[in-house]
Amino acid sequence: MLTIFKHAASNIAALLILFLVGIGSAHAQVAHPCPDDASWNPPGSPAGCTKEIRIWNNTDRPIYVVLQASIQQQIALGNCPKGDVWLQRALDNTNNCYPVDNDYQVYVNPKTGIPPGRFAALNVPWWSRAMPGAADPYVDWWRAGRIIIFDGKAALDDSYGEAQKTPTAGFATAGVTCKGNTVGNAPDSCRPDELQIYQVSASSLAQVNSQTPFQLNEYTFADVGEVTDNGADGGELFSLNQNYNVSNVDQVYLPLALEPIRETPPYNVANIGYMGTTISVADFRERLAGFAGTGAGGTNPANWPIYNNPVVDGKPKYPDAGIRVPSTYSVLAFYTNPSYFKAPLNMTPTIIPSTPPALVKDLMTQWTTCTTTGVNCPESSWYQLVNQVFLNSYEWYITHTAAPDNCVIPSFLAPVTSNPPMPALNAYLSYIYGWVPFNFGCKAPDLPTADLPPNQLGKAPIDYIALQYNYEKLANKKQWFNPYTQFIHADAAQGGLAANAYAFSIDDSASVQNNPGDGLIFAVGGDNGLPNKTQVPPPVPVYYPYYDFVIGLGSPGAQAKWAKYGLCSADATRPFPNADGGYSIGVNPDLYTFPCTITFTDTENRKYQIKVLTAKVPPLPIWEPWDQTGFDPKVMACPTGTGVVPPDQWCSFTNETARPTPPPPFYNLSARAPL
Repeated sequence: MLTIFKHAASNIAALLILFLVGIGSAHAQVAHPCPDDASWNPPGSPAGCTKEIRIWNNTDRPIYVVLQASIQQQIALGNCPKGDVWLQRALDNTNNCYPVDNDYQVYVNPKTGIPPGRFAALNVPWWSRAMPGAADPYVDWWRAGRIIIFDGKAALDDSYGEAQKTPTAGFATAGVTCKGNTVGNAPDSCRPDELQIYQVSASSLAQVNSQTPFQLNEYTFADVGEVTDNGADGGELFSLNQNYNVSNVDQVYLPLALEPIRETPPYNVANIGYMGTTISVADFRERLAGFAGTGAGGTNPANWPIYNNPVVDGKPKYPDAGIRVPSTYSVLAFYTNPSYFKAPLNMTPTIIPSTPPALVKDLMTQWTTCTTTGVNCPESSWYQLVNQVFLNSYEWYITHTAAPDNCVIPSFLAPVTSNPPMPALNAYLSYIYGWVPFNFGCKAPDLPTADLPPNQLGKAPIDYIALQYNYEKLANKKQWFNPYTQFIHADAAQGGLAANAYAFSIDDSASVQNNPGDGLIFAVGGDNGLPNKTQVPPPVPVYYPYYDFVIGLGSPGAQAKWAKYGLCSADATRPFPNADGGYSIGVNPDLYTFPCTITFTDTENRKYQIKVLTAKVPPLPIWEPWDQTGFDPKVMACPTGTGVVPPDQWCSFTNETARPTPPPPFYNLSARAPL
């Protein structure tokens, strides 16, 4: 098993997308399958069973795009140990497992590229039925799809020029095709004469290799639930919604923005903004260089590693490539086992330099300090809890080498300490920053989730996410848990990319979207082609019953809507993602100091405030029991002051509920809608 070292973190991000089935359900489409019967009339399909992918090139040179349908070998319904529940639901047949044993790569304009200032558009059916005798009877284009973007022909040719791929013999039903539409006055630049589809096995050299400069992104069309009970239950088809994010979990190379296409009634409104970033390539590369601390030639990074662009015959192998930066997970995985990350070209290292530069050394030093002495570590208790989760995972891993688990422990994961047992620090941290259980040679049990109580370490993922964002309150960079997260999310004034994108594998507070629509727009290096040029605000903090209290805001009427909020702040500065709804905001007492004023504004610029006087950190009861009208005056008060809506018009009508038992506990402040 090489999971931790090859796309582990991006797979986690994909899984998060696949199973977030409740988001946006208020606007969910009526789910219906796309069966393989007379209703499927090539090249058309039943309504809703084909979506568009549109790629805009806002750079100053051609870009090259590969769309990839992925191998599907997961547990499926009907006692299928290897199959694809997406195809089962699409084809309305759970008697067939529908495994897909190969990737399928669609090369868009591989000879000419997508010209600057133009777009290419693809019709993407849910599935394609292959010709008789093909290796895979069906291809699933909608589940865990990938878009791979190159900004140079040399990079594209690493895979396109490799012979180890098999041209498909066409499909018996519609495959991915050029759409041929016009947007504004711009015609589709996708060239049917160049579009080529290949079958690529997992071991093929035609797979896009990690050393190649590219930007990866992922999407899933349709909401299908997780299969449970070893294939006996679950797998519901909820909707044909679109699940997508901008993923920098593995690396970051090109500025990318994603936005839904909503052109078919009733979705013909551009009311959903973009995920990612719309800054130019030049600005983007300047910020990458600043973060890595490279010289003028993009080499010798002093602060953070970069991907290697090896010199061949006195010239860079990728002459058009800029700086490409690996994530913290990828960095630590490389330093754990550098021999695994050798590029085919003269066995050159994929990442340079050969030893960790300053920021990587700092985060490793900080981990050791915070899990031992705790000196100069404000969040030592959070580090300790996360550490305990991974010590447990590692102990299971190294003590299950006998049957039936038969874990095979490679040398780079062998224990180097005995009390407690741990591997080398960079190997240990690679799993922590990837947020995966130890899984090389066998797989330890899954890590705790936030729906578990404190005695089952359910607070660990909450503390882990809080650590990822500790740069927001700690000025000393040496204390940051993850400088890469700061770089992805912070604004330009702090040297960041200001991208709402996945910076780590469970970074769902920043980047996942689920909504109905006709497809997706991928804009590279600018906002041209995006109907809505506003970045989507992050979601409100998630509510975790064992660890938070929740503030419920009433749904607005036809007039004023909720606009912004601020937690433990006299000002409301964080925009709500959608002004049309009410909200439930989870507040973790471990993150704030009390008394704490919580502020809201509406679209009429009126200010509303609640003052929470006290909140204990679980497992202590957050508040004493309260189950009556109004609120406990020891828990909450209504602020007064200039510019604040008077208490007798809003705050005084807030109702509290506090039920410490039975588990899970429930602590709630329920407020009215805006006036």
